[in-house]
Amino acid sequence: MWTIGASRVQSLESQPHRHHHHHHQVVLGLTGEVWFDLPPNQQQHFGPGFGCLVPSNCDHAFYGEGNNTVVVIDVSAHDGSNHLIDASLFDQLFAEPRFIELDNNLQSLLQCLAQELTQRPHDVQLQQHISGLLLHSLFHRIAPYQQHPSVSSSRIDLAMLDQLIANRLTEKLSVDELARACHMSASQFHLRFRQLTGMTPYQYVIQQRTQQAAWLLQNSSMKISAIATETGFANQSALTHAIKARFSTSPGQLRQKSQTMAKNHPEP
Repeated sequence: MWTIGASRVQSLESQPHRHHHHHHQVVLGLTGEVWFDLPPNQQQHFGPGFGCLVPSNCDHAFYGEGNNTVVVIDVSAHDGSNHLIDASLFDQLFAEPRFIELDNNLQSLLQCLAQELTQRPHDVQLQQHISGLLLHSLFHRIAPYQQHPSVSSSRIDLAMLDQLIANRLTEKLSVDELARACHMSASQFHLRFRQLTGMTPYQYVIQQRTQQAAWLLQNSSMKISAIATETGFANQSALTHAIKARFSTSPGQLRQKSQTMAKNHPEP
């Protein structure tokens, strides 16, 4: 069983940190922007209306940008009987590290509850009740992704989505937009997409961006930082991480290998 910890409002430091912990964690944006790096190969800046779910023992990196605040909820293994929620809820909610987008109702609820947390920073019982309410609200939005394994995935046109992603490489592309392109709800699309591809829509978008970046590294003289911008990565570091995860080499080494092969095997 798991117990809900006290929720809190806090700011993230601008100095990057990388660690893992033995409890699940929810981080929800309130003001400003923060950056998280989650496995496998997921990086995202987010602010109000977005957040992330970090399972226990998940190595992750993060930092805050300027003035920022987030709501943080910790969920720990516990043998007692107070403040417990059935383990199956957490098994589904924290099945994998992921970024999430909050609908308007949940955003409004979060803003109101954050004010309560700020005004009563020492009321642990209130904090735990707020944590439980937010976790249940998240669960009922995310759980449908995993509750209908028999649903067909035949309506997803990957070629069309590939073109949409290619057209929007330098822009933010949300799961909601991908779902609308397939005339589905976000939850229905997320489920069917995972059945079809074996990855989340976000992971797939990162894969497409990484493949395009690799092509530019091998076939252009653009600076690596410019390629990062051109393919929608937050910075050169994020691109380097993505290239290493997919090709087990750095962008510079990938480019050098391609140039060496071209010299050794010139076109006729």
